[in-house]
Amino acid sequence: YLSVMKCFLLFFIALIMLCSCDVYEHSCQQLNELEQQEQTEKVVRQEAYHVMTKNWILMLFYCVMIVVVVCIAWFLLFAKYSMKTEKKFDDEHRERQQLQADYEQILERIKDKEKSISIMSDYIYNHLSIASKLQGINESTRTIRMTEPDWLELEVYLNTTHRHFVKTFRECHPEAYQEILRFCMLLRLELTNKQIATIYHIAEKSVKQKAYLYKNQISDIPSNMSLRTYVYSWNSTGHPRETSENSLTAGGGDKEESKRSG
Repeated sequence: YLSVMKCFLLFFIALIMLCSCDVYEHSCQQLNELEQQEQTEKVVRQEAYHVMTKNWILMLFYCVMIVVVVCIAWFLLFAKYSMKTEKKFDDEHRERQQLQADYEQILERIKDKEKSISIMSDYIYNHLSIASKLQGINESTRTIRMTEPDWLELEVYLNTTHRHFVKTFRECHPEAYQEILRFCMLLRLELTNKQIATIYHIAEKSVKQKAYLYKNQISDIPSNMSLRTYVYSWNSTGHPRETSENSLTAGGGDKEESKRSG
């Protein structure tokens, strides 16, 4: 019986040891599988990290390249715009200088032409037969006689050298009859009240009265402007030009003459 019990015990122990070995082998196998799985996952994670890092590097590179390309394009456009603006400014500056030079040349030509016209006008006036009569008026001269040819000669002279004064004045003031027109022609020549009085055989004060009456008979003359100033400032457009203080003073000869005569 003891022998049987020993054999059974030995068999049981051997069975237990066999089971333990199987369990141990199974555990080792599972452990190896877990280790292999962990290594595989680690390799996968490393590969994924490398791929992600590579993608980020590529993305950063592309972004930097885009920024560089945009900066280069902006710089080129800005340089082109700056060159275009500078060229335009230079062209405008040259054009402005050219216009200024042309304007100065035109002014010089106008001044030369006006000077030539003034010299020609004085020359023509000095060679008129009526000029000798008007220039011969002095303190001792009592009267001079103006004939119809003299008035006609004077009208032609003013139309020729004073921008068609008689023609435009007659067209703009049809109410100005012949006597008023001839009086205005004498004012246009800048004759003094003394000279006009000698022509009309009247006193100097009467010249002032005549000018006042004629002014009231002509329309469109400002109330603060004398007839002498209005006639002196007349231009070819049919309106009196703007007069400076000197021209107003020159045109106001009737007032100064009246003061001197008084």
